[in-house]
Amino acid sequence: MNGDADKESESQRTPHADKPPSECPFPHEPTDPNNTCPISPALFDPLNPPTQEISPELLRTSLHDRINYLKDFILFRKADQDILHKVAPLVNDLIPQVVDELYSKLFEFDVTKQIFLQRNEGFDGPLPSKLEDLTLSSPQLIYRKIFMKSWARRVLTSDYSDPAGKTWAYMDKVGIMHTGVKAFKHREGVKPLVVPYRDCALSLGWVQTVLQTAILRLGTDLDKSGEGEEGDADEERKMETLSMEEKISAVAAVSKVIWIQNDLFARHYIDE
Repeated sequence: MNGDADKESESQRTPHADKPPSECPFPHEPTDPNNTCPISPALFDPLNPPTQEISPELLRTSLHDRINYLKDFILFRKADQDILHKVAPLVNDLIPQVVDELYSKLFEFDVTKQIFLQRNEGFDGPLPSKLEDLTLSSPQLIYRKIFMKSWARRVLTSDYSDPAGKTWAYMDKVGIMHTGVKAFKHREGVKPLVVPYRDCALSLGWVQTVLQTAILRLGTDLDKSGEGEEGDADEERKMETLSMEEKISAVAAVSKVIWIQNDLFARHYIDE
């Protein structure tokens, strides 16, 4: 991006989601020691809030600008990252089951099952040529499940603070790789994988529901069981339960990050 484009990018940035709207809806440069707001909060009109100009072209071409816009619109803040990190160890053991159930769901329909007859980038093992010969224990399915488990864990444990950081770049590449375009250097020269956006979005929706359900169920069985030594049971409850307020926050955070990932699929299928 040239100098003029860089300046335009800075001028088009939306309010940082990490800044509470009551403080200032406009962005601050990280290097600004005064962290000043260009408009006095006393001048804010709730019936006519400040509006910033957004460049549709930058939203299409700049991942940094798109992430800033997505985070601000959906209010993805540091508190969302923090609660995801807190939930991660509590649901980590469920991720293999979530992935297994997702692939079982994809096997229920021929239009989604037949995608697995395409050779996955990076997989060079045996691949069935007929749909009826493809099973959930096929080598390529095992390979894909490994990638999916890694993605699910990264969703819950990544650093989302930098709009131009590795986390968002990785999630953007996950979207790209399903379109048939080479997203990762180590997969160049391999036959592309093409998955309809429809099925990508449905899969994300399915994962979102399962993760949110798992979060809402945290602690239920432990609270009722009371098995083992009383001290051990109390400690186990502390480790594996969340307050209702934390559960609500965690469910919201999962929704936000999954919808951002969904957009990072859609931007490579839809020209907008």
